[in-house]
Amino acid sequence: MENKLFEKKIGDVLVVGGGISGIQASLDLATAGFKVYLVEKSPTIGGKMAQLDKTFPTNDCSMCIESPKFLECSRHPNIEILTMTEVASVQGQAGDFTVTLEKRPRYVDEDKCTGCTSCAEYCPVTIPDPFNQNISRNKAVHMYFAQAIPLTPYIDEKCIFLEEEKCTICLGICKNDALDFNQAPQKISLNVGAVVLSLGMDTFDPAIKNDYGYGIMENVVTGLDYERLLCATGPYEGEILRVSDKKHPRRIAWIHCVGSRRVTEGHNSYCSEG
Repeated sequence: MENKLFEKKIGDVLVVGGGISGIQASLDLATAGFKVYLVEKSPTIGGKMAQLDKTFPTNDCSMCIESPKFLECSRHPNIEILTMTEVASVQGQAGDFTVTLEKRPRYVDEDKCTGCTSCAEYCPVTIPDPFNQNISRNKAVHMYFAQAIPLTPYIDEKCIFLEEEKCTICLGICKNDALDFNQAPQKISLNVGAVVLSLGMDTFDPAIKNDYGYGIMENVVTGLDYERLLCATGPYEGEILRVSDKKHPRRIAWIHCVGSRRVTEGHNSYCSEG
């Protein structure tokens, strides 16, 4: 008797998470002949690696390693990139999954936008820049970072147009009519044969139990904050400055393993080495 389950198997694959592991998984699967949907909740693929200045052990620029893979993904005929998108539900079984995705509005039409960034140049509203760990500020409409894929700006939810104060400067600036404040959240249904979870990592928030003044004292930073301070594309263009007064620090103290090997709420019981 024939196995009906195997008759119904579907060749498409959903990769959840657009960091370096999700990118590489997508490229490997797509090259093997599978249709891949690469889903990322941020405005661009890249993940935490995109925020690093250098990588261990070779000390290579992280973008020198990762950004060529961005382009490979965007140009590969078997990969469809869905940014600003999250998984809402998964139903089914191995070989036949129905996945519902929720895609947030970018408020910029990717097909019409040329990436000229004129909208960002004239935008009067500044917000904390998430790519630079909120150390610096950026425009309410901006490119997430220079090598972003898709290379299309997005409009942050803090834009005063979205808050009903109705600033329309960017609408008048865009010559391609690419800005669309009428965009609404979308639900997308996919039928895939396999789901690859590549969810990456998140940094520990020292403000959970504030033993060290993070979030209170401006000059207390995390390792990822410091990576952005080191980077030439960071808030101070690679110059090491104190956040409080923009002067060079004379002494720096490093505290390792914050949040590790503690069983209290919000902390991690395991060692940060593992």
